[in-house]
Order: sequence, then C-alpha cells, then structure tokens
Amino acid sequence: MSRERPTDRRHEPRARKVSRSRSSRKPEGTTEVLETAQVSVGRFLRSTRQALHLTQAQVADKTRDSPWQLSRAAVSAIERGQNFPGLEAMLALSNVLHIDPKELIERARLTAVVPVDVSGLSEEELEQRASQFFWAGDFSKALSVYDAMVHKLALEGPRQAEAPEAPEALARLATLEVRRATTLKRIGALISAIASTERAISLSTGIPTIQAEAYIVLADLQAQRGHLPLAKDAAERAIELAAQFNPERLSWAYMVQGKVQYLSGEFGAAKQSFLDARSQAEAHADPRHLSHIAGDIGNCCMALGDREAAQGWLERAVAHAREHKQPALEASWLVELGKIAMVRGAAEDADRLAQQALKLARPRDHQLTVFRAEWLRHRVTVQTRPGEPDRERAVLLEELSRQLDEHEGIDEIIEYREFVRRAREGG
Repeated sequence: MSRERPTDRRHEPRARKVSRSRSSRKPEGTTEVLETAQVSVGRFLRSTRQALHLTQAQVADKTRDSPWQLSRAAVSAIERGQNFPGLEAMLALSNVLHIDPKELIERARLTAVVPVDVSGLSEEELEQRASQFFWAGDFSKALSVYDAMVHKLALEGPRQAEAPEAPEALARLATLEVRRATTLKRIGALISAIASTERAISLSTGIPTIQAEAYIVLADLQAQRGHLPLAKDAAERAIELAAQFNPERLSWAYMVQGKVQYLSGEFGAAKQSFLDARSQAEAHADPRHLSHIAGDIGNCCMALGDREAAQGWLERAVAHAREHKQPALEASWLVELGKIAMVRGAAEDADRLAQQALKLARPRDHQLTVFRAEWLRHRVTVQTRPGEPDRERAVLLEELSRQLDEHEGIDEIIEYREFVRRAREGG
C-alpha cells in the first residue's frame, strides 16, 4: 500500500527568503549579495541535477522516504533563486544530488564578488576570458565565467544536457567541471573543488582525455588536503591516462606526482618528476607551467640541502612568472625566497620579500599565499623583536587559518598549528 504524502506545506523547505521590506535594516548592498548568492546556489543545484539526468519531480520524489521531504515546487523555487535552502532542504538536496552540504555554503560565500559581464560572448570567447582571469590570478572572476558557462550549457537545451546519449554535451560539462575545480582550488574552496572533480570523472566515463585532467586535479587536491595515499593513486592514474591519451597534459601530471612525492618526503624522486615535467612542458610548448615547475624544483633542492641551487631555481621561477604575467605564482615564489633568506639569517630580506608577495596577492583570491607571507613576517618579528607582541598579525593569522582549515598538507599551516598548540599549552 502506498503511503500518502504530507501536505504541500510540509514539502516546502525551511528556506531563507530575502525580504525587500526589511532590506533597509541591512547594510547597503547586503540584500543584493544575498540575492546573488541565492541565484548562484540555485543555478549550481540545477546544473548538478541536469548532469544526473533528473527532473525536478524526480528529485522531489527521491526525498519521499527521507526525514527532509521536498515538493517539486520547493525544488523549483530554490533552483530559480527565489529561496536559499535551509538546513532541511540542504540535507535533502545533498543526499539526492550527491554533493557535500559544505559545497553549498562555499558556493554562497564565493558569490560575494561583482559578477562578470559575459553577455553576448561565444563559448570560445568565454573560455578565453576565463583563462585570462585565471592566469592573471583573478580566480573569483574566472570562477564567475565558468559558472556562467555551465549555466549557459544548461539553458541551451535541457534535453541535450540531460540526455545520456549526448556525449558532446557531457564532454563539455565535464571539461567545465575540471576548470571550475582548478579555480576553486586556487580560491581555497577544496571541498567544492573535489566535488567538481569527482563529477567531472563521472561525466567523462569513456572520454580518457578529459579523465586524465580530472585525475590530475583530484591528485593535487588530495595532496593539498594531506590525503597522500589517495593523491598517489590519483596521480598514477593521471600519468597512465595522459601518457596514452593526452600527452599535452603529461607535464601537469608529472608536476602533481612530484608534489605528492615531495609531501611524502621523497625529495629526490620529486625532483626527478619535476624535471620530467619541465621536459614535457618544453616539448609541448607550454610556457605557463614553467614558473610552477622551476619553483617546485627549487623547493626540492632546498629539502635536499642544496640552498644555492634552490635559490637559483626560485629566482628563475619568479622571472618566469613575471614574464608570463602570473602574479599569483610570483607572490608564492617570493615567499619561498623569503624562507631561504630566513635560513641564511637575513631577516630583513625575508620581510622585504614577504611584503612584495603581499602586494601581489589578492586577499580574497590568494588566501593561502597571504597566510604564508604573514606567517613569514611573524617569524621575522619573533626573531628580530622577541619580546614585542605581534597581536595584530596574530589575529589576522587566526582569521586566515579558519578559512584554510582544509589545507592539511601545507608546511606553513602545520607550523602555525604547532605554534598555536605550544602557546596554549604554555599558557
């Protein structure tokens, strides 16, 4: 015997809807930001649903036996950006669409940026615009463009986007998910990035060229979270697929393998992987990765005790980044040069390099680099003025560390947490 559904009111999510009449009580611009967040979350949920070949009615039906029931009208209202999903609706949709609830929270947080005007642009122009933003280090704008492309793909024809027999549409969507994941990683939204990568892997079943890229990104993300066994497996799969089906991405795959080896303490093997990556980048005329590779080789040299070689490679990395207008990478390698200066006992040089990095790093887009630079400046203060408290920077580091709680494998994060632990025990 079939069970009766509860009334429609029970199906409606407990959602937060922006009230125009109360907007005067909020700071200027708050209502607009909330509405933008609602629309962004709604579009994301719609594109995820369509990628799973589900209708709104099917999503609602799948919540029937859960404690968090939704009606088709409720799903529709959320997807149209009329409501922001409350806790019950968020849990229900997360279960049905196989997404992490934190991804919805990150999605809302990342919308606090002026949207990029992409009207009237072709798909090729959108891809070019997003790439320009990404390599310029403006990751929030790059993400806005990729989100717009996903939404545009959904609007072009739900039947095409939802049909399992439409491999071209699936390939386009999978590629966009890989691009989004790479951009989300740079912003620091690792949960959302991993979810995007896993969707890309699922969507690209039978499309090994795209799966190679997806596994590369997944390996990098797992390494950054400190999940090294998972990262190693993904890196090996990435190299296998890239070598056979996507040789232009082989340089990137070797880079990620080197990162996993470095974090595992295998510095000699990591250096060789980065040298292999450099050879592949040069063979395929891929200069944009040369800065990253040179810096990684420098870090390996430093770990192997060759400080002079490390500084030479890092200076080369900075030069590559400047040449190819990659301020985010330049800032990152300036911090590494500052760390070498600290080892040499040149605290003033270290502080100067950290300040140069902070001038290049955008607080919103480059949170990890900002944290690393501020941590370096904190170390300079402790060394040069040990009896002088650095309260303002301590507050800043605490705020930044909360936003980087998913970055488990980064040296500076590990050092900072150990410093905080010792300080609490000492207090």
